[in-house]
Amino acid sequence: MSPVINILFSHCRSNIYLIVGVCVGLSISLLFAPIEINDCQDLEESLPYSISSNELIDEYEPKINIEAKPQKAKRVPKVFVRPRYYSTELGIRDKLFIGVLTSPEYLHSRAIALNKTVSHLVDKVRYFISIPEGTKPNVSLPGIVGFTDTRSILQPFHVLKYITDNYLEDYDYYFLVKDTSYINARKLTEIVNQISVSQDVHLGIGSGDDAYCSLDGGIILSNSVIKKLKNNLDWCVKTTFSSSDDVNIGRCILHSASLPCTHKAQEQIYFSTKLNVTFDYQNDFKKLCADEDFQKSITIYPIYDHLMIYNINTHFAEMELLKVEKEIDSLRKQIVKTTSFTPKNQQDLSWPIGNQPGSNAMNRFDILRWTYFNMTHVFLDDDFGTVKELNDYQKEDVNNVVNVTVKRVVDNYNKQLKFNKLLNGYWKFDSSRGVDYILDLSFATDSGVEVNKRIEVCKPLGKVEILPVPYVTENSRINMIIAVDAFKKEECMKFLAHYADTCMDRKDKVTLTVVLLYNPGYASKGNEDIFHEIKKRALFLTEKYKKDQLKVTWLSIRLPTISSFIEIEPLLKIAIADLYVKKFSSDNLILFADTRMELKSEYLNRVRMNTISQWQVFSPIPFVQYNPDIIYYDASVKHVDFDIIHNHGRYDDYNYDSVSFYTKDYMTVRKSIENQVPLVRTDKDIASMLQLSQTISIGSIFEMFVVFSNLNTFRAVEPALKLKYKEINCIGTRNNITLNTCLKQRNLQLGNRGQLTRLILDYKDHQ
Repeated sequence: MSPVINILFSHCRSNIYLIVGVCVGLSISLLFAPIEINDCQDLEESLPYSISSNELIDEYEPKINIEAKPQKAKRVPKVFVRPRYYSTELGIRDKLFIGVLTSPEYLHSRAIALNKTVSHLVDKVRYFISIPEGTKPNVSLPGIVGFTDTRSILQPFHVLKYITDNYLEDYDYYFLVKDTSYINARKLTEIVNQISVSQDVHLGIGSGDDAYCSLDGGIILSNSVIKKLKNNLDWCVKTTFSSSDDVNIGRCILHSASLPCTHKAQEQIYFSTKLNVTFDYQNDFKKLCADEDFQKSITIYPIYDHLMIYNINTHFAEMELLKVEKEIDSLRKQIVKTTSFTPKNQQDLSWPIGNQPGSNAMNRFDILRWTYFNMTHVFLDDDFGTVKELNDYQKEDVNNVVNVTVKRVVDNYNKQLKFNKLLNGYWKFDSSRGVDYILDLSFATDSGVEVNKRIEVCKPLGKVEILPVPYVTENSRINMIIAVDAFKKEECMKFLAHYADTCMDRKDKVTLTVVLLYNPGYASKGNEDIFHEIKKRALFLTEKYKKDQLKVTWLSIRLPTISSFIEIEPLLKIAIADLYVKKFSSDNLILFADTRMELKSEYLNRVRMNTISQWQVFSPIPFVQYNPDIIYYDASVKHVDFDIIHNHGRYDDYNYDSVSFYTKDYMTVRKSIENQVPLVRTDKDIASMLQLSQTISIGSIFEMFVVFSNLNTFRAVEPALKLKYKEINCIGTRNNITLNTCLKQRNLQLGNRGQLTRLILDYKDHQ
């Protein structure tokens, strides 16, 4: 036995008890160790034969069923609907709402007077009347709210209910007043701008009981007070007992907000003037103007004559104008004073002081030129002429500028100079500044000595303002109309196909009417009808899109003479409009179109947005293609399509054929000129209409709106409206102005100057 083994056995004998104890402990721990289920399953999978799981798994062992675990209800994420305007999201409110309590019989007088003197100075005005159900006021006034409950004692509470339902979160202050008061809107706006909205406000002039404000003098209520009134309106109505509106509404406010009427809030005093019963405007108004409290008044009452409202408003407008002029003079003095403190190389004092300086030209194309004129003519006004007579508006402007300038010079020389004539005149328009004039004026002294003065005059532009307009959408239905004669049948068939693809397939809200112009002797029925194919196509499209409620109709008109000789006659278009418009209600949008146009949805939406009922008429300036024989003179292939570039066409500012308006606006204008241009009710009236062409110079439907209506007329270039070239026939026009316009239009659409010059030179070379 080796020495190593001997040493090992000797150590084991000495530690035999330790070794035996370790072995016994390991054996016992293995016997009592738990068996894991997953380990057994893994073992089963590793064996070449199967083992019954019932022998290895205790049936009473707890099990966790993961798959059948009850699922928590999934929370549907809440969609955040963003408000249309940021002011709604931020809780920004307008400042002032005015509610006028009136009656139907005074809408045409006092209500209109208040609307003209107040509405443009405040955020919102509403006129509240009591009117039986089923009746309408006979006044076209915006903002009329009618209550069918005709009990006058409850009218103030109906007003409060209407405000809480519709405008509770829109305004900081609400001003209630009767229509027998003049409202100084500038003072009213000034006082509400000085009051904090953090406190309850019940401001006005006390009536018989000082705790209640007078509705005649006006009541200012803050938004917080209106919110408190909302929950107590039922109590206010039930406890109404007085015949006085002041008492009833005063008790309601006092009960709801515990706030009596006061004439002072946050150091702002509410002034109001009550006129005597015997007050006479002609005799007593000057004396009244000397009263300081009157000049500070927000309301003046009672006023039963609406003309007095205009007179008083004229006085306060004049006072406001004087105040503004003083502020302007003060600012100009401050500008001059502070300019001296700036470095000399940075002193930029414009003239007139405080006005916008002229624009600096970036290159030679931006240089604004001076135009020379005298009292009758203007010279070199544009690149296409040398001299032309001043139109009526230019004459009025020149006379006004010269007269004001002469008066200023004569006054400065103590009327020792006498004006002779205008020697030279120059004007320049700068869109960033206004109109500048240089006038060379000739004067004579009392001794007959001639004195020449050069005067510089400026007519500055005012601030750019965003004008409020009625709300319009792109959902309005357009009633499109195209006029077709015997020479436009092919154009009409192409247009119908294009219209079906662009509008009807896309289910656009457009209805098309084809006006068929029959010459004398043409058949209008059966297969012999010259427009038989057009009618057949219209019926086919109507039947095809019947489910979408889209249709194509036609209107047949028998002309007194051949259509080719009156093609551009403006009165014929008015006659067509007379016969067409009467088939529609007053709220329909009418669009006169051209068969040559490339129909686009973009253009139709622009028509919807720019045509506003009782507000605006729209006439786009189309891009008209030049003569293809000229623009593709040396090209091997003539392209059918054309782009908006100067070599392919031009914006035809003489074209007024495309015009859109509402039926109500058209009928209003036509009735106003019915004595001059009689309405066309049947085809037989067209002959008498055309005879007026020599005496009436109405160039288009759009011009009729410009001259005879108070509507806004909007005209601008329209890139989405392109017209293909067509030779214009000017034969048969009876009016010289229309003839000259037609000839200019025909010549300008041939081609640009470069193309025409090249054509002339090539023609000379081939001779």
